[in-house]
Amino acid sequence: MDLPPLTVEQLSQLVASNLPPSHLFKVLTEYEQEACLMSAGSGSPETGGGDPVLLSLFYSSFFLVHLLTDQIPEARALTNRMPATLKQQDPSLQNCLTLLRAVWQTEYAQVYQILRGLPWPDLIQPLVRRYQSFFQDKTLISVSRSYEAIRLTAAATYLGLDQKLAEQEDPDIIANFTKCGWTWNPETKLLHPKPIVVSTADTQASNGIRETMAMLGARAS
Repeated sequence: MDLPPLTVEQLSQLVASNLPPSHLFKVLTEYEQEACLMSAGSGSPETGGGDPVLLSLFYSSFFLVHLLTDQIPEARALTNRMPATLKQQDPSLQNCLTLLRAVWQTEYAQVYQILRGLPWPDLIQPLVRRYQSFFQDKTLISVSRSYEAIRLTAAATYLGLDQKLAEQEDPDIIANFTKCGWTWNPETKLLHPKPIVVSTADTQASNGIRETMAMLGARAS
């Protein structure tokens, strides 16, 4: 594939596009060699050679696309290929390292706190939002298969929802789960998940799950 030079503008167009994560991964993989040359100071003025801003945006984007394609070990390997000095000093790459630790250790609440609370560059915000939705989808499916019964507050933690509303047994919070096929027992105060099955041929969750997660996100803490 003949790609235009890696620039902030080109990266911005890619990140803001609605390309499937697998396609984004392929394109950014092809750009990595160019980024390596830049980090070594071998880039041309036209491509912003050695530009720390461009390199930060590229590696942050590539990292998030690794997570979007569920390649967590590979994302860990990528952090070892990031320019060492930039990785130690750049806030965005530091955020990536913090996020990786939380994802690796399945610290659900911390993942949402990092995605929502840390300062991410405007250019990569679309990828941050996409990964939050992906992480919620993946977690919802996993929880639906792992539990026969779960407290509302625990389910809210897994999905990054408002804990206070969950403690109050907010009807809208409950409704978002029941729309996934779960049932709510008001006597035992327990949710009973229904296993969510997504075809392995699908690269994204079903539209029904995505619509439900959009509503869940609207009530996230």
